[in-house]
Amino acid sequence: MLRNYLKIAWRNIVKHKAYTTINILGLALGICACLVIFLLTKYEFSFDRFHPEGDRIYCFDIGTPGNAHGMDHWNSVPAPLPDAVSREISGIQTVVPFQHFDTKVIVPKAAHKQKQFNNEEGIIITRPEYFDLFRYSWIYGDPKTSLQKPFAVVLTERKARKYFGDLPLQQMIGQPLIYEDSLVVNVTGIIKDWTQNSDLAYTDFISFPSISGSFLKNEIPLDNWGYLNHGSQAFLKLAKGVNPETVNAQFPEFIQRHLNPGKSQMLMAIRPLTSIHFHEEYGGEGRKAHLPTLYALMATAVFILILASINFVNLSTAMSVQRAKEIGIRKVFGGNRKNLRFQLLAETFLLVLFAELLAVLLVKPVLGLFSSFIPEGVAFRFSEPFLWIFLLLLSLVTTWLAGFYPAQVISGYLPVESLRGTAKGGRLGWLRKGLIVFQFAISLIFIISTLVMGNQVQFMQTQDLGFKTDAIITLRSVWQDPTNHTQVLAQKIRALPMVQSVILEAFPPMGRAHMSNGITLQGSNKPAIEASIHASNEAYIPFYRMRLLAGRNLLPSDSTREYVINESCSRALGFLEPQKALGHLLLFGGQDIAYPVVGVVADYHENSFHEQIFPVVIEHDPRVEHGIAFRLATKDKQAADVKAMMATIASQWKSLYPDVAFDYSFLNESIARLYENDRKAEWLMNTAMAITIFISCMGLFGLSMFSIEKRMKEIGIRKVLGAGIVQITTMLSKDFALLVLPALLIASPIAGYLMHHWLQGFAYRVPIGWWVYALAGLLALFISLSTVSFQAVKAALANPSKVLRTE
Repeated sequence: MLRNYLKIAWRNIVKHKAYTTINILGLALGICACLVIFLLTKYEFSFDRFHPEGDRIYCFDIGTPGNAHGMDHWNSVPAPLPDAVSREISGIQTVVPFQHFDTKVIVPKAAHKQKQFNNEEGIIITRPEYFDLFRYSWIYGDPKTSLQKPFAVVLTERKARKYFGDLPLQQMIGQPLIYEDSLVVNVTGIIKDWTQNSDLAYTDFISFPSISGSFLKNEIPLDNWGYLNHGSQAFLKLAKGVNPETVNAQFPEFIQRHLNPGKSQMLMAIRPLTSIHFHEEYGGEGRKAHLPTLYALMATAVFILILASINFVNLSTAMSVQRAKEIGIRKVFGGNRKNLRFQLLAETFLLVLFAELLAVLLVKPVLGLFSSFIPEGVAFRFSEPFLWIFLLLLSLVTTWLAGFYPAQVISGYLPVESLRGTAKGGRLGWLRKGLIVFQFAISLIFIISTLVMGNQVQFMQTQDLGFKTDAIITLRSVWQDPTNHTQVLAQKIRALPMVQSVILEAFPPMGRAHMSNGITLQGSNKPAIEASIHASNEAYIPFYRMRLLAGRNLLPSDSTREYVINESCSRALGFLEPQKALGHLLLFGGQDIAYPVVGVVADYHENSFHEQIFPVVIEHDPRVEHGIAFRLATKDKQAADVKAMMATIASQWKSLYPDVAFDYSFLNESIARLYENDRKAEWLMNTAMAITIFISCMGLFGLSMFSIEKRMKEIGIRKVLGAGIVQITTMLSKDFALLVLPALLIASPIAGYLMHHWLQGFAYRVPIGWWVYALAGLLALFISLSTVSFQAVKAALANPSKVLRTE
């Protein structure tokens, strides 16, 4: 029986090649999209899901109120905080601090020859309790004692092999390593590397007592609550049965005692370990996945599969009249409706298998095509059983979506009507039109979303930032620079003929890196306001061509003597006009000396357009001005000239910082990276729009072909009676074109709501104008007419005598 069903299914597939091709291509695209997005989401959601009792492991999220999302996150913890939390907050089993320490590593006894590894990553300084939170398989050493004493390090097996080569693992125990030129430690343990995905895939674990016994005590002040460093992190493990909200409720009093005495501007909470992979705001730095984009991808995959299934339903029900006699004969010879449904579903399943095979073949090319948007760890592996389970479930779901309704309709034809040739498919016309409207509505949602998102991204790229970014290059900051080579390098760069001007700064005006502090007016009883601190000298404001609204620029000095603030800071301090802020003394949090405000600059963006403009204080503080920025004189210069100049600067850098990698970026490119997630979202919409339009057009093409074939006799008669090509083309196209209007009416409020919600994530955004909906409707109309008109013109050009004779 099954063999007979498959044979009949194959005959139908071969007989209707055009419809089969359309169905297989549409289903293959839908299945391929689902498969790629499944691989991506499976990879992203696998991070740090394997830890024993991982549901009790949390990280700290500390910050201040003040941005569009309700909190300005520090993404770090003050060094004294973990011990204080352990003593004073109940409901916590363990608190473990750790410090990132990516640096140069020297292996003094590597096969009797010293080896050096520059800019080695994955190094942290932590306590033995770290191995209570995160379990490892130990090859040598003891998790309880290996990090108890100073100047000890535990390595993963892979890192140990990298440092010591083929030396037996046992002999690596006790071997010395030198970090940052002078931190000499001995290997006390070797552990197996994790094979699962983790944001905590560290490789070198240096003992925490090494800080107080080395030069690190100056770089990592363990008793300073005001010192913030993004490398300072901590994790905690809740006691069994404790709700995280119970812990969060204790933080306000803790903040008053330690972080901000007498003020209520600080915020503090704990976040689950599994959430750090999706949040840049806490849990450390590194590659983070964008959760809204993942959800949008999953929704897109479902919509694409539904659209492909709608094509199948439309074409199957449209062709059902041609199979009416076959169904009638089967019923006369004893076939029941259940068997007929099974046969028709078997045909659908066979088509789905062909589509799935094509989709599997397309997966790797698609992953390669979008490799810049897809993490390296995402791969299609036939050896994964879970993948085969997903493919089987996907094929069954697709078969049901695409085949159930056509099988129900076709198997329900009465034998008498079928054999007489009076079985009609006209009652299905409204269903087909409804499904076409649904397809157009989905396509229009993506078209409208693409237009809005593209408009917003264009707005962010072209809007005035409040300062100039053209032809500015920034070099990486070297914070450990006791010999102050930064000054020497700046002088060398200033002497180059292509360089117009050079400044020293802590950070550029806009980017990911910031410093902040609480500020108050001297003598004021008002709470402190949080302000961003931009450190540079008197050249900073003219270099970036900022606009002074009141007062003057900073004067040359060798230390902090005065401040320039921005307009938002002036308002936050209570001054309605910028001029009124001049001369008032500002006091930084934790400092006793106040300095005057001598100038107010116009507001400029220091964060992406997601954030409100923050109060800013510009000061000259040589202690933190470790960055170099310079503007190029680009007139009559070529790209090759810039490349040669950067090679010269790289050699100068190497002579001053032989152990630090040279790195630079154009400021406008650094700013563009702030919108990486937004550009990915726009790319997602563009891709989804293209796929949905393509699938919809394929279905529309098949339906128009079938509809026109049925009307060939009518077309022939109309031509004989004098109808022209334009009249016939218009007649055949208008039925499909008219379906765009109800689709636009359905799609517009849905897309408008979704895009309004998306735009709420931006403090500065474009309005959704009426022209977006009008343009989307015109695009959909043009696409539908282009698709249908091809068949319509072909029919209109046919010779009526041949059509009428064959009929």
